[in-house]
Amino acid sequence: MLVEFSSKIEYTCRLASQKDAEGINELMKKAFADYGKTKNKNQKVVNSALKESLEDISEDIEKNIVLIMLDNDKIIASLRLEEVVEHRYLLKRFAVAPDYQNHGLGSKLFKKALEKLNEKNAQFVQLYSSLENKKLINFYQGLGFNCVATDHKKGYERGLWVKKL
Repeated sequence: MLVEFSSKIEYTCRLASQKDAEGINELMKKAFADYGKTKNKNQKVVNSALKESLEDISEDIEKNIVLIMLDNDKIIASLRLEEVVEHRYLLKRFAVAPDYQNHGLGSKLFKKALEKLNEKNAQFVQLYSSLENKKLINFYQGLGFNCVATDHKKGYERGLWVKKL
């Protein structure tokens, strides 16, 4: 499906509610389908986002900050913010539907997340992301994140990225 983009289109961003859990689940399946691809073609990595249940998503909506972006009533992007220690948040499950990527929508959603973090007096936001995907590296660097550590705990090279607020 090709999506037509225009600077005149306004996408709605809001906090997720329990009724959004199923739409978020569908988005995760689409957006994270290729995430675990590694340099080693024989290695199969399944991202934990693909194993997530509706109950897991509902729990995140209840306990954490979950933002969604909508095109009419369709969830096209989502992210979650979990306070891991005082004033430090983990950005997780940041996803934009494949047909909507590369149009600045992830950056717009992240800007809304920064507004929420400012309301909470957050000092840092961190995330883990693949270091084998140049597109993701460039995206997070463009948002002001710096990679401060690396590991292979998930079966692929990933980085801990941190942004001071």
